[in-house]
Amino acid sequence: MENERFFKALSRQRNPTHELKTHFNRMLKREVHQSHTRILDAGEVCNKMWFIVEGSAMAYVAKKGKKVPYWFWNENEVMVPVHSFFKQVPTDGYIEVMEKSTLLSISYQGVRTLIEKFPDFNFLLMDLMEDFQYSAEKRICSLTSNEPRERYELLLKESTFIARKAPVEAIAFYIGVSRKTLNRIRTKR
Repeated sequence: MENERFFKALSRQRNPTHELKTHFNRMLKREVHQSHTRILDAGEVCNKMWFIVEGSAMAYVAKKGKKVPYWFWNENEVMVPVHSFFKQVPTDGYIEVMEKSTLLSISYQGVRTLIEKFPDFNFLLMDLMEDFQYSAEKRICSLTSNEPRERYELLLKESTFIARKAPVEAIAFYIGVSRKTLNRIRTKR
């Protein structure tokens, strides 16, 4: 069932072959990580694409001893630092699970094998990259065109899990405000 959810998150409305689905399922590994476990460190090359079965995670950079998040993932989402994984270059940031999390992973080599054996798999990856790009563009537009209160309201509307699961300081960094400003916004709600 978990494997099916991962494949569905990738394939969405496409109808890939049963053979592709079977090969994909054979390549998956199940991982369980305790709360606040880093699964990728800055400077490492990401060799896995994950699917969050249960839990949540954040990608962040370290700045002056603080975790400055730039991406969050929740249950039923594909998690991958795109540039590091697909280009096989070191990542600039970290990925940490925010709570006990169950993940499914497929290796970079597994993805390459699927691409070679099933050229249609490229379309699934292309759809995934388009979704990531769209999310990144929306976030940039929000950060550059919305007032702090609007950014917080948008976060509550579109990514409720972040407000529920992430530390206050991480939320403040993510929407581009100080913790003090975020506290004022939350008090006035």
